[in-house]
Amino acid sequence: MSLWHEIEGLQKKKAELEDTLLSLEERSKILEQKLKNQEERVQALAEQLKSANELLETFESAVIEAEKKLKKPEKEPEISITLTQ
Repeated sequence: MSLWHEIEGLQKKKAELEDTLLSLEERSKILEQKLKNQEERVQALAEQLKSANELLETFESAVIEAEKKLKKPEKEPEISITLTQ
């Protein structure tokens, strides 16, 4: 194999490697964008979860208050018995 053939082969290999590098850079950019999108989704879900937890706490407090009212009446009913003969 002559030196020219070897140079041609190396130039072809260089072009292939440059194409591969460009492809990898494009893939990297795509993956970075996907990661950014996932991070935004996770943040939105975290906010939804926080809101849901706050709503659940409010609901639980309301249930506890309702149970207290059911267990302890505000005023005992008066019972009057009249005896008749």
